[in-house]
Amino acid sequence: MKKGEKNTAYDKLRQDVDQGSLEKLYLFYGEESYLKEHYRDRIFSLIGGEAFAQFNQVVLDGDSLTLDDLVDSVESLPVMSEKKLILIRDLNLSRPPAGLREQLPEILENLPDTLCMILYFDALEYKPDKRLKTWQAALKAGQAVEFAKAPQGELTAWIKRRFAALGKEIDSGECEYLTFVCGSLMTNLQSEIDKIAAGTMEKRIDRQAIDQLASRALEAQIYQLTDYISKGDTVAAIRTLRDLLALKFEPVVLAGSIGKQVQKLYAAKLAQQAGLGESALMELFHMRSSYPAKLLRQAAGKRSLPWLRRALLLCDQADKELKSNTPDDARVLELLLLRMAAERERVS
Repeated sequence: MKKGEKNTAYDKLRQDVDQGSLEKLYLFYGEESYLKEHYRDRIFSLIGGEAFAQFNQVVLDGDSLTLDDLVDSVESLPVMSEKKLILIRDLNLSRPPAGLREQLPEILENLPDTLCMILYFDALEYKPDKRLKTWQAALKAGQAVEFAKAPQGELTAWIKRRFAALGKEIDSGECEYLTFVCGSLMTNLQSEIDKIAAGTMEKRIDRQAIDQLASRALEAQIYQLTDYISKGDTVAAIRTLRDLLALKFEPVVLAGSIGKQVQKLYAAKLAQQAGLGESALMELFHMRSSYPAKLLRQAAGKRSLPWLRRALLLCDQADKELKSNTPDDARVLELLLLRMAAERERVS
């Protein structure tokens, strides 16, 4: 996909919806569920009219979809409306249900003008494959729109609007901190914003309110955990680990996340020694904000290369132990943290 293509498709969708001039087909995919649901609902509100919505809005499950169901839905005319809407959830375009493989591309390519179809990917992750006949047919009928995570600038403006609607104010710096702590998906941020606004009496939201009321995303907690280790606070690191295990995070996932964080620190240390700054880290790790790049650079500056190398080996060893069906996963992870702490004392 060419640079800018994602934004072009998304901007075109916004224009279509604002003008009420819809394509015959849209393919919605990507991890930003908030925006995906928003535009799904706006299209629903545009089509069918309230009185006849039950006749003009059809929702089908991709797993159980049959050729007859699809043909009947496509060929039936709208009732007292210019268009009808068909939304198909999680239809596997590379391996469609039996009976659809051959006919599906032709059906998609020849949708009537009285129809708007949305191929909606939610539980099923979708990755574009332009070699597929179904993908080619979908693009001929309409457009594919990826709902990716928003850039930090857009998120900051959106967060400020959300807080303002709740009678609160927040600075740009705190917006960046909030996305670092909670992650950058709008669906999760929306609930965290509501919770923070309801939980503080102050008009202006500060970092203390975020720390007290927000639920930390896994990446932020792993950052905090490794920070405790590097500072020599092993008790706090193990307490954080036990909290994560109590939340039912898989031990192998936690080990992998710790390993990835150490890898980032190692790469940041090398970049620092090469004279590279935060912009290089943002590009290397595909960061949307300078805030995590700044934190990573600062953290890497406090760690030695020998410790980082040794910590990487310990993470790899723990990962292998966990994948060998060890009887006590929690013990493996706690030993990992203790060994990392011991290496810190040894090489410092």
